Amino acid sequence: MKKSRRVRTLPVDEDKPIYDIIHVFKSLFKQRESDSTLTVLSKLRSIFASKAVSEVFKYFCLHGAATAWVIRNDLKMPETTIYRALKKLRVLGFVVPAMKISKVRSRGGPRPTVWALEGASQEEVTRAYHEMRESLGVCI
Repeated sequence: MKKSRRVRTLPVDEDKPIYDIIHVFKSLFKQRESDSTLTVLSKLRSIFASKAVSEVFKYFCLHGAATAWVIRNDLKMPETTIYRALKKLRVLGFVVPAMKISKVRSRGGPRPTVWALEGASQEEVTRAYHEMRESLGVCI
């Protein structure tokens, strides 16, 4: 006689984040073909291979949009590290330049850019724009 194995279902609302991760991956694997799932996993590996890139990605997931300056101030990371992380996330297709901020005095560098998570709302981009201008003390 064969023993029946009980399968434990994983509730999504428990306090353990592992359940959320399993739930998300189960949904991902069910909805995607094998090749696209491998692409997603490869991109996730690229994000989480670097602490800086993963922190900036998390920031975008929580805020939707921001400028490098604001991210730098909030995460207390060097500006060059932020720009490297932005470049990586842009190459992977997760963030896009959403808006250039004009009429901001700079020290000869490029005008600040609002970067947005792909699919970010206009409200998130606008909030990031205002946050940047306020952080520089520019009247809006």
